[in-house]
Amino acid sequence: MLDVSTATRNPGTRYVYDVEQAIAPQNVCGELVRFDSAHLTGSYEAMENGDVEVEGRLTVHAHARCANCLKDGSAFVEADYRELFQREGDPEDDEIFTYTGHVVDLEKLAMSYAVMHLPMRFLCKPDCQGYVQYLDEEDPDTCQKELTGQHPFAALQQLLSQSGADQE
Repeated sequence: MLDVSTATRNPGTRYVYDVEQAIAPQNVCGELVRFDSAHLTGSYEAMENGDVEVEGRLTVHAHARCANCLKDGSAFVEADYRELFQREGDPEDDEIFTYTGHVVDLEKLAMSYAVMHLPMRFLCKPDCQGYVQYLDEEDPDTCQKELTGQHPFAALQQLLSQSGADQE
């Protein structure tokens, strides 16, 4: 949270900030993503009309399941931002940032930018091979044979193979 009381008394003057902001866990495309405390640094300035412009950089570690093996994965998220917080705005409107009194709450901003900059997939490690590596580490060929037989389109593949043999 930023106390902008001094800035609103001195419009046009920039003030620096360095804050930690908690971000609640978020459901992103059916996956629960948890966040460490976000670090926000930057500056803010009040306008003549009472709005406050906030700009800076967000850094946070996000945690979710690995897309390949479902173990815990994490990603470092960084984002630059520049937003206007309106004094007289609808707090329920997701398209704008608002504030009341002399305090700008950065939780919505931190959550929005953290989620927007998440990676497409979380991985437990950069070279994760997925669940195949855990089936049979002794004999990788056995894993591939077992997976081929269990493939949901294995029956279709057999039909296509038979059809091709019949045409020859």
